[in-house]
Amino acid sequence: MKLIKSSIFKRCCILLLLLISFVLISAFSYVNAVSSGIADSVFRLHVIANSNSDADQALKYKVRDNIIQYINSLSVNLNSKDEVIKIANEHLDDIKQIALDTIHQNGYNYDVNVEIGNFEFPTKQYGDISLPAGFYDALKVEIGAAKRSELVVRYVSSSMFC
Repeated sequence: MKLIKSSIFKRCCILLLLLISFVLISAFSYVNAVSSGIADSVFRLHVIANSNSDADQALKYKVRDNIIQYINSLSVNLNSKDEVIKIANEHLDDIKQIALDTIHQNGYNYDVNVEIGNFEFPTKQYGDISLPAGFYDALKVEIGAAKRSELVVRYVSSSMFC
């Protein structure tokens, strides 16, 4: 009788371990699939402030807001990430000038570097939306010395620049 109970217990433990393994592998696979899909469908904006000082961070947000407003005006009728990237590439000089004008209007004299590429990002939460860590196509705007606080400020989903 003990042998039967011991055997049933072992089988239950094995089944439980298999079930847990299946759930973990399925969850991991799902997360990877979703992450890949997200990275393929968003174009992010990464503005890096001159430093982590409160003043430089506030300036960064002003630059961000003006760039978003400009890109949104250009991308109203666009339907894909590739179209947004194309428009952004065509207007890199304008985007840089908007950043420079914003900086100068706020009493600073920082230079700006603007580029489009595929950059690594940490996991970032935007309200109800969570973007997992990974490599994303992005418009990167570096202000002055661009001391990286690793704050990713916005993203673009298909036809929208948020």
